[in-house]
Amino acid sequence: MNSAHVDLTAKKSQSPVIEISKLKKSFKNNHVLKGIDLTLKKGESIVVLGKSGSGKSVLIKCIVGLLRPDSGILKVFEKPVLELNHQELDKIREKIGFVFQSNALYDSMTVRKNLEFPLRRHLEKESKEQINQRVKNALTSVGLLNTIDMMPSELSGGMRKRISLARCLILNPEVMLYDEPTTGLDPITGEEISRLMVQMQKKYNSSSIIITHDMKCAKLTANQMLVLIDGLIYAKGTYAELEKSKDKKIKAFFE
Repeated sequence: MNSAHVDLTAKKSQSPVIEISKLKKSFKNNHVLKGIDLTLKKGESIVVLGKSGSGKSVLIKCIVGLLRPDSGILKVFEKPVLELNHQELDKIREKIGFVFQSNALYDSMTVRKNLEFPLRRHLEKESKEQINQRVKNALTSVGLLNTIDMMPSELSGGMRKRISLARCLILNPEVMLYDEPTTGLDPITGEEISRLMVQMQKKYNSSSIIITHDMKCAKLTANQMLVLIDGLIYAKGTYAELEKSKDKKIKAFFE
């Protein structure tokens, strides 16, 4: 296991920030999640593996409230998400960063405006100077302060991914949800993003759930890995434990 993983978990308490039990979600006759159990502890990083269409993205969209599960228990920061009203759910979302596969940057806005957007929505009382400093701090943390007045179209894929990460970090979230964070990036840039994710988790004392097909990303970032097959958690363990598995379904991810 990567030594950074030990550093991430050793100094932090083990209180759960997300608790999921028997979570189910279907789209008409397509039963995507058939009873998912998952616990994310403070300071932990969980990677979820699964084939395309296995429900990985559906899972994290349920966590953040973008999709509503059909049944089961879903607690975030000990709050029962399925019982919350819209205002209460927004309070939960303030503590969660969601890095979309597509980055979801606003093409018509500069980098500065993209980062200001969540601040103006959630931190209405902050002054213009305070917001400006937050933007600069977030960009500095991902090494891209020089892009502050650039447009997304002027940035490389790796830079856009870093800006997307900075926009999530600007509210100091307690939990980060990543949907294929290295997709579309070359191997070197993908590794840089993976290492940056680990650094930011350590810096901000956050927890993470990472959806990825990139096994190098998984190896660098995961404290624990879950294998999602046929709508259920088929296996779990560290990268090293799953890599040694003789099970053909698990071995397929490492080949």
